Amino acid sequence: MSRLVISFVKEWLNEKRSNGIRVIRQLEKWIASLDNVTFKGGSARELIVELPTEEREKFLKDLAERMTVDFGETDPWAHTIFSGDIDGLDVPTGETEESGSGETEEIEDDPVPPSEDESGKDETPEDDGPQKSHTGKREGLPKKLEQIFSKVPIRHCPVLEAYARETVEVIPMLQKMGTASALWHQHLLLAVDPGYGCSEFFNDLVQIYRAYGLVKGGAAKRYVQEYALLPRGKMQDNDNDYCVTWANLLKKVQETAHENKYEGVSTVLICIDISEWQSLLATSECKDYLRQLNSLCGTFLIVFRIPFVVGNMLNATADALNDILNVRTLAVPPVSLNDMVDYTCEELKKNGLSLDDNARNSLEQTLLLEKRDDSFFGYKTADKIVRKMIYNKALANCRSKEDNRVITTSEFEPIPGTGADDDPIAELKKMIGMSEVERRLNEVIIQVKTQRKLAAQGKNVARPAIHMIFTGNPGTGKTTVARILARMMQQEGILRKGHLVEVKGRDLCGQYVGETAPKTSAICRDAYGSVLFIDEAYTLFNRDLGSRDFGREALDTLVAEMENHREDLCVVMAGYKDEMEVMLKANAGLKDRIPFEIEFPNYTKDELEQIFFVMLDGVFEYENDLQEAVHKFFAEIPQETFTSKGFSNARLVRNLFERTWCKAACRQNMEGGELRILKSDLIGAAADSEFKKLLAQKAVKRTAIGFNALQK
Repeated sequence: MSRLVISFVKEWLNEKRSNGIRVIRQLEKWIASLDNVTFKGGSARELIVELPTEEREKFLKDLAERMTVDFGETDPWAHTIFSGDIDGLDVPTGETEESGSGETEEIEDDPVPPSEDESGKDETPEDDGPQKSHTGKREGLPKKLEQIFSKVPIRHCPVLEAYARETVEVIPMLQKMGTASALWHQHLLLAVDPGYGCSEFFNDLVQIYRAYGLVKGGAAKRYVQEYALLPRGKMQDNDNDYCVTWANLLKKVQETAHENKYEGVSTVLICIDISEWQSLLATSECKDYLRQLNSLCGTFLIVFRIPFVVGNMLNATADALNDILNVRTLAVPPVSLNDMVDYTCEELKKNGLSLDDNARNSLEQTLLLEKRDDSFFGYKTADKIVRKMIYNKALANCRSKEDNRVITTSEFEPIPGTGADDDPIAELKKMIGMSEVERRLNEVIIQVKTQRKLAAQGKNVARPAIHMIFTGNPGTGKTTVARILARMMQQEGILRKGHLVEVKGRDLCGQYVGETAPKTSAICRDAYGSVLFIDEAYTLFNRDLGSRDFGREALDTLVAEMENHREDLCVVMAGYKDEMEVMLKANAGLKDRIPFEIEFPNYTKDELEQIFFVMLDGVFEYENDLQEAVHKFFAEIPQETFTSKGFSNARLVRNLFERTWCKAACRQNMEGGELRILKSDLIGAAADSEFKKLLAQKAVKRTAIGFNALQK
């Protein structure tokens, strides 16, 4: 069998069309009526036919006659160029005048669909195809495809880049072999978290398909469709076309398959989020759905999407899908902090802005802050930060009457713990009740500095581990000290960056089997060169759940990271003393890697009083009677409350301070005059329900004395 590609000059086609003659449409109908000739597809300017080699001469003779009779061509090949299997034929060869121009033309109206047994097997390259001919030979990568390999997400992910390059390589050969439809049966399992360029990757694939003529239709066509399967048994909201049941999904895919078959391929990729069905893929119900889905394939690629997982869960998911379809796995890990910073800088550059050296550190801190609440959405979050920086810079330029295009730290939102003194040791000394904590931290730093001196002298002394446990109740300063510790270690050259990466214990855990280990590793990668502070770390251990708890997997991954990166990572695990001891006893490997346990005791009543006035001094003026009122307030708190786990220490002080000056502001708003804190403001704040309950605990036999007596 031979394959012939007949291309027509665009200007000639347009001239005929202006006279009401639809060249491509008429020839399609004629070819469909011939014996031994199969119409394989067509586009705006080309036809592809397949026929026995010995029938080629006869077909060309008949075609020349049609060109003369139907279109009035005295020279039938004056506006025609042939390619494909043309050896031995006396026909014009080469490129059409606009070949490779990259322009796209609207497809002829109402094309004649190919026969049912041949539809979808081959799609004809459009006029913007990169190849010189339809033999599969190409002269390097087309310029319009080169750019996709320099953009995110492909640039940051070798897995995606390898797949895209393979696609570019294989399509011409599939077309040459006459088996282009095989591409639509090589589906994907994409393991990627939200925000890491999934939609952009789909757009890149569409560009490749368009470059090789696998897509028909103009810009109005919908090339990519995305859906998410609802949990089993949940009904679909009629107004939601994205979250669908299996039944509605199959209905939509069937409609797409029909449109592609009879109107030309326009939808080339259907993405299905199967996260809610990941554990059900091996069931007979799900396999039946997959069989129905497979029966509809042939003109589009299916991408099954799940969160980023690795290991057994990823393999099990792929195996279940491969029982029915051909599915290739692409696992896309979260982008590193450095790559995300580079991406943000590039987006700023596109808008004519740049970062100064100090601002890069602020950008890193901002990105880390965004990750704290487990709602980081990759490039989308970075784009949000870029837009905010651009606005802040424009506002600063307006006020300074300048046109400065360099982003400085002032254009960033204030970041907790980063605007403090440049001397973290002095800052730690200023903290109330931290003398013992300061002593222990200095011991850690002195030991590491001494080890470096010994190593410089040629003495073989291994660097000591610097991981720590912080135990204590809420509000005892653990997070604040961790921030100071990070800066201390950076200034002493122990850590490269000095950031604090702050997470909760359960933030290390995924929602699905196989998601926890890569998630924990990604958080640790962000903390390389810095301090990873894990608050409520004890929540990672649940004795009742045993191996079913994702926390155990997170701890195992964390132990490996702590050991493998002990010279570039300091892990601080914080929580209640008793719960932390239970967790460490159950995880011997973890306990062996954390040599330092630093206890943060509850503040005394006098220390809480001092903290209140540290917050007040330098901010507000206050009357002398306020000191006695503050002293009485803390003295009235029962001792049982101070020793309980629920006591919030300095957080209580901050709440009282903020409520007190709020009362003062309201009073000043009504009375006028300067804002000054009075004893009555504190009394009013203490009368609010949360503070009143605190004072009422164990307060029997003490009703008319102390702080309560102030109101008499």
